[in-house]
Amino acid sequence: MSYEIPLPMPDQLTKKPITNALELHGHLEKNGFKPIAVVVDNANARVVVYFSSELSDRDKKRLVDTVVEFYRKWIGVEK
Repeated sequence: MSYEIPLPMPDQLTKKPITNALELHGHLEKNGFKPIAVVVDNANARVVVYFSSELSDRDKKRLVDTVVEFYRKWIGVEK
């Protein structure tokens, strides 16, 4: 199962280094997720996370929140 997450403020990607898929994968694991793979598409400002099974609605929301939190820290913009 894959989940595509659009990244907010795509213009910030031109000012910061590209988002690192390996670091994001580790961040997701630290937050209780077990992704099979993480693909970061910096050019189109989105992340695709692959899992072996479908996530619950609650976990889907938590996944989006976790990815966006990581991204905001990565580009230097906190909530």
